[in-house]
Amino acid sequence: MSHTQDGSELLTGPGAGGLLRSAVGNSGGVLHSWQLDHVDHRPGRSTKALYRTQVSWPELDGPQAPAREELFGASAHIGEREKNLHVAEQTLVMTDGDINVRVWRYPHDPWLPMLPLVCYPDIVGRTLHDLGAAIGPDPSVPIAIDVVSYRPGRRAVLRASQGTRAVYLKVMQPHRSGEIVDRHHRLLAAGVPVPEVIAHHNGLVVLAELPGRPLARAVVDEGVDACRAEDLVALLDRLPASMYSLSLRPPWTDSVDFYSGIVSSSVPSLGPRLDALVRSIRDGLSALEQRMDMRPHDVVHGDFYEAQVFVDGGRVVGLLDIDTVGPGRRADDLACLLAHLSVLADYGNAGRIDRATQERVEEAIRTWHEMFSERVDPTELALRSAGVVLSLATGPHRQQEAAWEAATEAIVRVAEEWVTAARHAESRRREAEAAKQAAAAPITDSRPAVPVPPTQGPTGVRQVPPPQSPGPAQQPAPPQRAPAQQQAPVQPSGPSAYSAPPENTAPLPPQSLSPRPVQAAEPHPPQPQVSGGRSDDGDDSPTQERRIDSILPS
Repeated sequence: MSHTQDGSELLTGPGAGGLLRSAVGNSGGVLHSWQLDHVDHRPGRSTKALYRTQVSWPELDGPQAPAREELFGASAHIGEREKNLHVAEQTLVMTDGDINVRVWRYPHDPWLPMLPLVCYPDIVGRTLHDLGAAIGPDPSVPIAIDVVSYRPGRRAVLRASQGTRAVYLKVMQPHRSGEIVDRHHRLLAAGVPVPEVIAHHNGLVVLAELPGRPLARAVVDEGVDACRAEDLVALLDRLPASMYSLSLRPPWTDSVDFYSGIVSSSVPSLGPRLDALVRSIRDGLSALEQRMDMRPHDVVHGDFYEAQVFVDGGRVVGLLDIDTVGPGRRADDLACLLAHLSVLADYGNAGRIDRATQERVEEAIRTWHEMFSERVDPTELALRSAGVVLSLATGPHRQQEAAWEAATEAIVRVAEEWVTAARHAESRRREAEAAKQAAAAPITDSRPAVPVPPTQGPTGVRQVPPPQSPGPAQQPAPPQRAPAQQQAPVQPSGPSAYSAPPENTAPLPPQSLSPRPVQAAEPHPPQPQVSGGRSDDGDDSPTQERRIDSILPS
């Protein structure tokens, strides 16, 4: 088998057809066609892929029966033992002595033993009944199953409904479910509106349906009227301090090299821009550490964006996916939300959402940003947002979107514009500090400054030009745009990574950006232990499951 060191070429190239043909034939079927649907790529380590196929089963359906659509999963490992493998009987393993490839037919995922017991309407009812979690009183009423998301070897989320009632079935690797259930119980006891756990067993967690609807849908339909920024921050502030003792989930910016590697391996032409982007984020955060305490002082959600929040009548009524709750910085949660929204708003520039929808999302970014910026350092907010956006740049290839290369480049551009916003925020901070110092000194030049009217970017965030060094002979430079925000409290000055743009970096075009707030720091609590990173057994980013068709009006 010809392959790269992580199996990505094998599982995403023409050779995947031979693997699938062998697996289907081994089960008595005939492969007619296949299409790559989803890729989980860990450069240099492993690759998992999902395929949509057309397969006929002559022995089961008869020789003249038409082909039917089937999902097949595959994993390739090189120099890395397969972890947490549970049910391998219905998989086919092929090897050339160096690379091992495992292929399975959905739902027989060898890492998710409960998936086959909940994905068929005629089986899920029995499973729920055995767990004491029957949806309705009449078992004869059909149960409808909708697959919300599936990442091979990682997790699956399904919605099971019977009549007007529904539950959500969260399937994961069995060693993780106990901890997830405990977190739900603790958050519910603290008054946080997370789903109630109805039952759980061997990696399956049955959750009650939340009231209301996802903020992702509400912000598309209603814009800023979907909810108040203060309510979003208040929701995060309700996370109990007792959960500070949980393992630290590092911020997205800790993994920018990892995400950059994934993106550059799929779109090599973006390599130089990604290198500059990562360097700017790293240098900017290092400069921040010279002037402010960057330790994790808050309890955070860890993956806070519009699909995780439920609203009803303009009120926040629910919170999903609390797997990553633990110690962190409030700026990370708020930047995660604004970063996702900035990518969504940029879809309008490619015609993926209509102009009216884009304007509603832009208004939400602008309004929520104004309040969020009262809680966090604007420079940190923008840098953290850039890191989240970079993690989303792996999504178009992962999900095999149409024109995924162009979609990837667009997301990288949004991340670059967040870095530009961070430079402007830092310049404004230094300008405010200089003004404060000048106010205490004798006035030597009474000429009034000429006001420059703020401009507005495509996402509705007001932009302001960067400050210019004073001097009578200086010519005014063309204004560059950055998100308007409340001025952060003046901090002691220190080295700055933003005194000038990096070499070979031209001013970037305006983009829809907006920062987010950080909770007030408590007096230096004991620091949590770091336990794993975003790659957590290869699960590099939960946010990347989102598809555009899950948030656009039907």
